[in-house]
Amino acid sequence: PAVKQLWGDGDHMAEIDDMVAEQEAIRGEKAKSVCDLFRDKAVRWQVITLFLVSSCMQLIGVNVVYFYAYDVFIKAGILPAQTHYVSLGVGITEILSTVLCGFLIERAGRKTLLWTTYTVMALALGLLTVTLSLQDSFYWVPYCSVALIFIFIMSFGVGPAGVLCPLPTEIFIQSYRPAAYVLNGATNWSQLFILGLLFPFIEMLLGPFCFLIFVVVLVISAILIYFFVPETKGKSTSEITEEFRTRQFKKKQHQTMEKNATEEKTFCT
Repeated sequence: PAVKQLWGDGDHMAEIDDMVAEQEAIRGEKAKSVCDLFRDKAVRWQVITLFLVSSCMQLIGVNVVYFYAYDVFIKAGILPAQTHYVSLGVGITEILSTVLCGFLIERAGRKTLLWTTYTVMALALGLLTVTLSLQDSFYWVPYCSVALIFIFIMSFGVGPAGVLCPLPTEIFIQSYRPAAYVLNGATNWSQLFILGLLFPFIEMLLGPFCFLIFVVVLVISAILIYFFVPETKGKSTSEITEEFRTRQFKKKQHQTMEKNATEEKTFCT
């Protein structure tokens, strides 16, 4: 009855079976602390994945784009008294992109949304660096900068902004989720604080070329996510956890083989 009240009428046996399997897996374990999260080698890959995606939320330069947006809008010919309408347009774009993410996240998958949107955002920032450098050369260049800002914001809403929220729930079992959300929030806000302190000096030294730093971060993040982050689409928490454990086992097996090979070589010598 509770499940039907929450999700409506329909066949929810798959979700119920997943809950039962997860409950059996934790076997009444108490909620883990953040220290337990770091000490437990069984969830090391999950911690690395969460830290990678959480770090990208701030280090990809979304707040830097907002910092430059006002100057770009003024250069494009928008009167200072009308910039609040453009700000409203930015907010509407964020809302629409979040709604679009809700439609795409189950069809495309979390991993696909992340690495594709990071790629689009890297291209947008790279082109924005060029247009900001040339904005006084041609009258139409500032309008290109405005379009690139909207593309960047929409890509951010479709990808990392929408995917990060359910990620700790999907890759951690119940006993680790509170600590995972604490780690997620601490990573996000601490890096926002550090970026807020350092960015004025970076902007003073590099000007619009400061975006190139975030382009590098975006490209590296897209590559790491494409090769190392598993897809969670259509998988239960138990299946995702088992996939991480398999990856951890393969790493240990590879290290053991290298160690044995070294010992054999030393013995032969």
